[in-house]
Amino acid sequence: MSDAPPRSPLHETQRAGRVAFGDVDGWLMPRVYENIKREYLSAKGTVAVMDRSSYGRLRVTGAKRLDLLNRLTTNDLRSLEPGQGTQTCLLTDKGRILDDLRLYAREDACVLVTSTGNQRRVKEAIEKLRFRDDVTMEDVTGLTAMVSLFGPQSVHLLESVTRSSHLADLPPHHSVDLSADGARFLAAATTELGVPGFNLILPAETAAGVWRALLERGDPYGASPLGEEAWEMLRIEAGLPRFGREITEEHNPLEARLDAAISWTKGCYVGQEVVARLDSRHKIARLLVGLRLEPGPVPEAGSPIETPAGAQGNAADVGRLTSVAPSLDLRRVIGLGYVRNEHSAPGTRLVVVSPELRVDAEVAALPFRR
Repeated sequence: MSDAPPRSPLHETQRAGRVAFGDVDGWLMPRVYENIKREYLSAKGTVAVMDRSSYGRLRVTGAKRLDLLNRLTTNDLRSLEPGQGTQTCLLTDKGRILDDLRLYAREDACVLVTSTGNQRRVKEAIEKLRFRDDVTMEDVTGLTAMVSLFGPQSVHLLESVTRSSHLADLPPHHSVDLSADGARFLAAATTELGVPGFNLILPAETAAGVWRALLERGDPYGASPLGEEAWEMLRIEAGLPRFGREITEEHNPLEARLDAAISWTKGCYVGQEVVARLDSRHKIARLLVGLRLEPGPVPEAGSPIETPAGAQGNAADVGRLTSVAPSLDLRRVIGLGYVRNEHSAPGTRLVVVSPELRVDAEVAALPFRR
C-alpha cells in the first residue's frame, strides 16, 4: 500500500509549469506558482484560478435527500429548488462543529462540498442518523476535480470560456451547468473572499482541459493561478474559518461567526438546542477575531493569547491564535484567533505568547480592511 499523499487530477498538468508543491492538509498541492504577489493581487483585482480538488465532494440522491439533510444540519434546506444552494453546518449533539458545508441542489441529487479530507467523516455522521430514509451518499471526491475562480473578472472569464451570459446574476451558492471544450460541469457562485467567484466541479478526466482553457484564455482578464500561500493570506483577511484551525469540535458555529449557515426558524436539527440556548442566553464564551500583530518575529499558530501585563505584572490567558500570515495589502502580519468574548471588541490590546516571544496585537473587525 502506498503512503504517498493524495494528489489532484490536475497534478500532472500543473507540474508542466513553474510551481512549488507541498503539503496542504495531507494532500500534495501547489503552494506557490511563479509569483505570490501576482497570485494575491489577481484574486483582489482581476481573477485568480485555484485548484481546490482536495476539498471533499459527496453526491446525495434519493427522494428524501433534502428532508434528511435539513433534519441534520443547521440551515433551512426544505425550500431549495434545483439550481439553488446554501451554506450549512453539521454539528455534534453538543453543538460543536463537525464541518462547514456548501450544498448545491441539483435536479436529481445534492452535491455537498466538505473540508479537505473530511468527506468520509461527514458521510459516516449522516449515514449513522439516516435511519430508514431512502437516501444514498456517494463519495465522488476521487472522480471529480474542483477549481475555483476569485476576483472581479471571474464572471467575464467564465462567460468567455463557456460562451455563457448573465452569470453575474447568479446568487451565492446557486449553480448552473456549463460546458467548455466539450466538458460539462457544475458552476456555483461564491463570495467567500468578499469578491465575485465560482466553484467549478468537473469530471476528473476533463478537468485538465478546462484548467488550461481558463489560464490560456485568461490573459485579457489578468488571470493567474493561485497557490496555497497566497490563498492563506486572502482567507485570513476575509475572516474565513478553516477546518482544523478555526473549525474544530472545540467550537460551536456562533463562536466561529458562522451565523449565515444557521436558520433560527426551521426547528430541530442535531445540536439545535445547544445553539439556541447559547444564543438566547448570550452565553457565547469565546469569539473568532482578527488580530493585527506588531512588527517583529511571527508567532506560531496555536500560541496563547494574553492580556497585557498590568502594573502588578499579571497577565490573563484569554485565547489562542489559530492562523497567521503576512498581508501584502495591510503590510503587516495578521492572524485569526479565539478570545474570550469580553476581549473581542475591535481595538482591544492583547499579547500573543510563544516560547521566548511576546508579540503585541490589536483586535480587528472581520473581514480585515485596509
